[in-house]
Amino acid sequence: MIKANITNHYSSHINKCSYSDKSIFIADYTEQTKTSLTKKGVELFFQNPPTDIDVFSLINNANLNTGSIVFDNTSFVYSNGNPRSQCECVIFPTTANTDSWILFTELKYSNKDYNNGNNLRKAINQLYKTRTYYFQKGIFGITNTCYLLASLPMQAEPFANFSLPPAKMQSLKLKYNIVLRLKNSAEIIDDENILV
Repeated sequence: MIKANITNHYSSHINKCSYSDKSIFIADYTEQTKTSLTKKGVELFFQNPPTDIDVFSLINNANLNTGSIVFDNTSFVYSNGNPRSQCECVIFPTTANTDSWILFTELKYSNKDYNNGNNLRKAINQLYKTRTYYFQKGIFGITNTCYLLASLPMQAEPFANFSLPPAKMQSLKLKYNIVLRLKNSAEIIDDENILV
């Protein structure tokens, strides 16, 4: 269902989709390589994490087949062609139904915890916006649990100088079926649940 809906509304996204039943490690090399001749962006690693950068880890001991799409500046654009704000990527079960999960991630690379408030607020905003693009097109519905995970891969959890109010997280889950968390890792349980 999710894959078919992406194909219908964002065929360019599905053309860049990677499929795997292994754990996924997400890295964003943008800042690390911005002064390099060889610029890199967001990359996905399956089964084994890279050794040259900290990552967000989505552990898949369930061996659930998933689809992963990395977003870039052409993924969502305004009518004038300018890029819209978005997160790093989306991951979903390849054989999703109306009860399956969908996961959006955003990584911010900073080892300075006094920047956490700004970084995490920006990450959460990017996650909400990307979720909205997909939700408004009917890629997934309210019965699909939507995980929004903001990550600071260079820092240990819980992240200093920023927290999410429990009442807000509970309200998001009850009203919109959104699970918002500040995490560097999560684990796929099955096609309906992720442990965060």
